[in-house]
Amino acid sequence: MPAVDDTDPTTSGFTLDLAGGPSDVVFLAAGMALFAAILWLVYRTMQHPRLPVIRSDTAAPRANWAGVLRYVVTIPIMMCFWLLALFLLLSAAAIERTAEEVVVASVAIVGGARLLAHTNEAIAHELAKTVPIAILGFLLIGGGFAGVEQFEQILSTAPGDLMDSYLVALICFDVLLTAIWFVVLRLRWFRLQRRAAEDKPRLGPWGRLFARLRRIGYGPGPHGGEESADAGMRGSPHGET
Repeated sequence: MPAVDDTDPTTSGFTLDLAGGPSDVVFLAAGMALFAAILWLVYRTMQHPRLPVIRSDTAAPRANWAGVLRYVVTIPIMMCFWLLALFLLLSAAAIERTAEEVVVASVAIVGGARLLAHTNEAIAHELAKTVPIAILGFLLIGGGFAGVEQFEQILSTAPGDLMDSYLVALICFDVLLTAIWFVVLRLRWFRLQRRAAEDKPRLGPWGRLFARLRRIGYGPGPHGGEESADAGMRGSPHGET
């Protein structure tokens, strides 16, 4: 591995000797496994709506008070976890970024993933998973670690007031998205029931067009692609996994 310039503040204090002994390999493997587990927990919990929804074929989707209380209590905790994990990960790779830029990038990833979680969970999964995994690969394979001093500098200069403001904004944003998503779920159920009572197709002209657009590249589904696409629009069958 090329020598690290100890006079460079962005790289000083960090060397990764992949030709080390067995203990170094075990330590590195354990660290990678732990970090990968944390990233897995981040994107698995961030990629879908957090409000538990009760669904059945005979009643409109609904949420009980226990589910609402669970959502209200856990969403601030999960937001802190997502934002902190991504902030630390991005800080490790922020060679030429300020603490403010790292905060904004972390907030953008969380906000984008939560927006997609309520509209298209497949894309939300890709965003919440691909960005952290790509950065992890950049750190391990590309040697893109910013250096201990740079990492500590970003952590020490992180604007706490800005992070708190963004955290509150993300929580309010998620609550608003969840409310809209839940209302749309119920409206869609009532619309489908009305169309079924009128012996009309499940999807109208615009719905069929949108379903066909969503099926581009996937080929026809068991119902010509439209029913499966409409099912995907309804989100997770349980509201949370």
